[in-house]
Amino acid sequence: MAERDVPDDFIPQRGPARLVHTILESPRPDVVVCAGRVPADSAFVSEGRVPAVVLLEMAAQAAAVQQALAAPAGGAPARPGYLVGIREASFLADDVAAGVRLTATVRRTGQAGPLATYDVTVNGPDDEPIVSASLSTHAGE
Repeated sequence: MAERDVPDDFIPQRGPARLVHTILESPRPDVVVCAGRVPADSAFVSEGRVPAVVLLEMAAQAAAVQQALAAPAGGAPARPGYLVGIREASFLADDVAAGVRLTATVRRTGQAGPLATYDVTVNGPDDEPIVSASLSTHAGE
């Protein structure tokens, strides 16, 4: 799969709140690898750095992309979604530079109706792991 932009209707975030920008690969229906960055004008940036915990939002946005790609039509418009749980989060850095390319890999590990669980990792520009966690989301109505 060639790198491509995330369609606007896959996730609702816009402007500096949008952290995921491209789909790098989707090797299976339950997995997607996305790239993005925390822009310098994000409210989370201080002195050119952003706390690593913000990368959980990047992973959640990538999970929304995976959900849209897995929809029966091969890409459904975003529905309101909510990050409802974070388990087993591990941070290998306290913060990262704003504006650097980051890679989020998400694998859906379960789904029951609107609830889904994901194993996620976010890697830095040199492919070094920064965050790994298990996320739970709810696709709202």
